Amino acid sequence: MGLIPNDEEMISSAMQTSATTNRVSHLKREYTSSGQEKPVCHNLRTDFTKDPRGWAVENTMQDTYDVDQDGVKLILMGPKEYVRLHDAKHMPYNQSPGRGPTLNATNYMLYGRVSARLKTATDGGVITAFILLADGGDEIDFEMIGNDLRSVQTNYFWGKLIEYNVNGAAHQIEGPELDKDFHQYTIDWTPDKIDWIVDGRVIRTKKRSETCDPSGVCKFPSQPSRVQIGIWDGSSKPGTAEWSRGPIDVSQSHTDFLSNC
Repeated sequence: MGLIPNDEEMISSAMQTSATTNRVSHLKREYTSSGQEKPVCHNLRTDFTKDPRGWAVENTMQDTYDVDQDGVKLILMGPKEYVRLHDAKHMPYNQSPGRGPTLNATNYMLYGRVSARLKTATDGGVITAFILLADGGDEIDFEMIGNDLRSVQTNYFWGKLIEYNVNGAAHQIEGPELDKDFHQYTIDWTPDKIDWIVDGRVIRTKKRSETCDPSGVCKFPSQPSRVQIGIWDGSSKPGTAEWSRGPIDVSQSHTDFLSNC
């Protein structure tokens, strides 16, 4: 499979922008009378087969994605050295993780509706992630685990408080298996609730009021966030390797496909 040698070639081959469909609040340099930044709503759509501008990938990851007629192909590269280990409970994991790309939107959004069409990787240990992530730690996500191709996982985090196995949920998905065809994943985020939607069907709703403690503190994502889409290796920590149905057999190839966002 050929790799794109540089960003210039990828961008020069894509000169058209698709019709806009998704509504997001992109933060521009506009301010209220009190000096706070004022969110301004714009409808945006990216078709990666035509115009990938507005997204960035770390320089060290330029060899981990490609563009073809299906969209962006996200590629998980194996570690330089493959060593299989076992923890005290004899659960397997890998000494080093593979490298996978994360596509980062170059603008922030504060509430809105964002969708991505994804076809996920197949094998256990490979995680496909579609998330909203704030600099302050707020997060709303979809995660799809290879070798669990009939379900998706949803989760959210609030601030710097990292709570695992608290706010997550798993959901069965209708239609083709996740690696066989594209599914559309949508996060509809308002000041009052979050809807997670797959192929037009709401699979989970979380209300802000459900996150409030007796003191009135609501652990609900409310910070400006960037859209991120990526593929990562869950094999290098024993607990994560088990959760992700890994560890990965690095002798196999692992790819995701992102059609548009």
